[in-house]
Amino acid sequence: MRAGQHGGAPVPAAYPGDVQRRQFLGGALAAVALSACSRGANPQTDTYTGSLVTRWDTDPWARGSYSALSVGAPWSVRQTLADALIGDRIVLAGEYVATDYPATVHGAYLSGQRAAQAVLAQVPDAQKVVVVGAGLAGLRAAEVLTDAGREVVVLEAQNRVGGRIRTDYSLGVPAEMGAAWIHGVVDNPMVAVVERAGLSLVPTDWDDAEANDVRTGTAAPGVAQADKQLLAAMRRASRPKPAAADSVAEVLAAQGWTPATPAQQLAQMTELTMEYGVDPDRLGAQALWEGNYYRGKHKLVQGGFEKVPQMLASGLDVRLSTPVDSVAVEGRSVNAGGVTADAAIIAVPASMLQAGSPTVDLPARVRTALDLLITGNLEKVFLRYPDQWWPNVQIMQAMNSPAQRWSEWYNLVGLTGAPVTFGFSGGAAALERDRDDAMVAQEAAAVIQAAFR
Repeated sequence: MRAGQHGGAPVPAAYPGDVQRRQFLGGALAAVALSACSRGANPQTDTYTGSLVTRWDTDPWARGSYSALSVGAPWSVRQTLADALIGDRIVLAGEYVATDYPATVHGAYLSGQRAAQAVLAQVPDAQKVVVVGAGLAGLRAAEVLTDAGREVVVLEAQNRVGGRIRTDYSLGVPAEMGAAWIHGVVDNPMVAVVERAGLSLVPTDWDDAEANDVRTGTAAPGVAQADKQLLAAMRRASRPKPAAADSVAEVLAAQGWTPATPAQQLAQMTELTMEYGVDPDRLGAQALWEGNYYRGKHKLVQGGFEKVPQMLASGLDVRLSTPVDSVAVEGRSVNAGGVTADAAIIAVPASMLQAGSPTVDLPARVRTALDLLITGNLEKVFLRYPDQWWPNVQIMQAMNSPAQRWSEWYNLVGLTGAPVTFGFSGGAAALERDRDDAMVAQEAAAVIQAAFR
């Protein structure tokens, strides 16, 4: 799982036209709900009392979840962006320029540190630096620069810090709408940062899992074998480095992987599409090869991840609700949204830069590298019930869910002490969700209840 979330794509052509798509989804949801009701629902325990639905795909300051390589993109595009010194005054930061740990929380954190060090080394006369974006990358950059004695101003478009770290408390417990995990805790710098914020880390046991079929409510056959087959094909496809021109779907097909069975389709959704937020036919093959991983367990942040960016922002000059339209070099200074400084760090998502928010005069080589990135989509739905009725395992997988949405669930009882669970939807399936949050919650609830009651 990447970016601490788990893991964008256009709507596939399988169900052309809005009318047909609505008919398909409505029919699938009705079938799932009917199956659930036929097994004896208990309205006192099986009706959720609260729900939350994420909308990163339509969030104007995110436009998706996190970056990935498109078909045709070599891994080196991230290096190009990381090394860029625009107009001799502007440096880029964010998970999309992290070459070792791309599309992760710790990648974003380290990219901010690297960007600050680049300014100190390459713009040594810069006494005042403006940072655009108060996500983890921007805040870490500001922290390093402040510690080095520089004057720093952080400009943030939203009314909060954190970017794609956002905690919601409306269900009575901390619900991580974005980043939630620290992946690989051995030597991971985020462990100390989380602990400094007064938070705890709770291990995720991937083997503490159960997979059921939505259509029958019984154990889903062949899931473990399908997972092994897919992971083996992914390992073979990434050794040696695959051609940038290929898609992940193409290199996996060359290794004999075809998602023909429901178990294989579930494996591909949970192990691949949700991992990157992108369907295999849109994901560049070198995504399987790039980056590195910290050793050790994967752990969920307990107590409200938003406390990390809030801690980093403490003592900094952070100006909220201050969107920046453009960042421009003017002689030996930089103007960012009316703030003049000696240098700037742009720490907004790649999708925002691609959309011209803010506008910046990028060299052709940098613009080409940026345009080879895509932004994946991974969305969540949280459900709170009066009591826990689902199995006492950490992870639940639902085979044959509609369009593979809500096919993986996490039991938050052990983390929060409350009967809360949340499910994932990734790639094109996430973008096909109903536009109404209530309908999304109903569809998700029908899936988990049909599979696990």
